Amino acid sequence: MAADEHARLAWLTNNASDVHGDTHRAGEGPFGQPIVLGALSVAIVAGLAAPAAPPPGRAGKAIAIGWRRISLGRPVLAGDTLRASSSVASRTNPVDGGGFVERVVTGWNQHDQPVVVFEETCWAPSCSA
Repeated sequence: MAADEHARLAWLTNNASDVHGDTHRAGEGPFGQPIVLGALSVAIVAGLAAPAAPPPGRAGKAIAIGWRRISLGRPVLAGDTLRASSSVASRTNPVDGGGFVERVVTGWNQHDQPVVVFEETCWAPSCSA
């Protein structure tokens, strides 16, 4: 994401914080430049953590329930390269064709530093559904 893109998004979402859109003021702050909106960082990591190719016949059948405990551990800067990993924290036994899955999603920058961590709950169809 280019510097002007996240600044425009901050403006469109009425986020007036200098840390996101004012290059001069943000340059005087602890990060030396504007940082990407936290909500955008979470959204990018969530997209990266989604399966690229779900099993045949199961695409689009999982239902996202919500995110919890979002932690923004480090700032994301314009030009950073992000990647994501996830691990299943818990699951319920399938009932009525599916069950709930909780996973922990972590977003990493190009320096292998965690920048975003959140818990996600979704309903997923059972393998036999």
